[in-house]
Amino acid sequence: MHSNRDRKLLRILLCVTSCEALLLTSAATPIAGAASVTVSSTCTVTKAVDTINAQANQSPCTHTGSFGSGDVVVVPSGNFYVSSTININRSMTINGAGKWSTYLEFSDSSLDAAIKVNNSSAVFKMSNLFLGGPSDYPASAMAGIFVDGQNDRNLTDNNLELSYVVVSGFTAGGLINRGGRVLVGNTLIYLNSSGFWGAGVDSSVGTNSNGTQAVPSFVAKNSAISLNTSYVWAGGIYSEGKLDLRSTLLQQNQATDGAAIYESATYTTGTGKNTWCKVERDSATSAQSEIDDNVATTSGLYSIINSDIPCAFTNVVAGGNSSPYCTSNITACPQ
Repeated sequence: MHSNRDRKLLRILLCVTSCEALLLTSAATPIAGAASVTVSSTCTVTKAVDTINAQANQSPCTHTGSFGSGDVVVVPSGNFYVSSTININRSMTINGAGKWSTYLEFSDSSLDAAIKVNNSSAVFKMSNLFLGGPSDYPASAMAGIFVDGQNDRNLTDNNLELSYVVVSGFTAGGLINRGGRVLVGNTLIYLNSSGFWGAGVDSSVGTNSNGTQAVPSFVAKNSAISLNTSYVWAGGIYSEGKLDLRSTLLQQNQATDGAAIYESATYTTGTGKNTWCKVERDSATSAQSEIDDNVATTSGLYSIINSDIPCAFTNVVAGGNSSPYCTSNITACPQ
């Protein structure tokens, strides 16, 4: 007979398979006027990405189409072992064959991140694949995806979009966002750890070259950020900027404080920052956001959210979290 914990874990896994679809680019359909590079037994993922970065074939990889701003790396079904960081230096999309079919596995403990988005002007999209780390904290400290959004002059697009992606097994956090804009949909970020804050997601302020702040944004729709463990704050999400969670699960995360969410935006500058933090449905017919079984390991600290700015929870359900649950500035703390 399945335990309640097993049933909730099953729901986490099923949500990103069957929850309401999100309109993000997820199909591996080539864009007119763009180049496409297909990974094979000889053309590695890293070489394929480098071909897009260089806008020229990196032997033995070849491309079809013409290089442009919508270039695509196509990764078929299978396990692909990656021994070096994948650097994203220009706009591109990496498309797999399915999040339970295409596996990119990183096991070199010397890497500080599996994927780095180095160009703040680039739009990097990834869909339909599993990104896996070594799962051996504290032996290694590898982040899943690192986004550098500092000095971005185009503030109307996203630096990173994930659609139907799994990020799991990383020991310096699943996703680190430095002052960028990140959108995830139908994505599972789980079983990551960190010796710092934000084991699932760390969305922190960056510093532009002119000394101004690069304020981060993290938006999740129909996704799950669960079973992550931080040995400081924020097992699920650490945020110093905009945090917008819609029809998203935060379950079984653990940290000393703010086990599910830790929002620290008091010193962040910007217009309307008191409306930056909200947890709600994606639409009137979408599933409710749900926050369950998160544990603050330090007595007297918060399991659902510790926030230094107001945060509005609307139509959110919760259960099984450790007490106390929310700081006093939270509207409609769900438990």
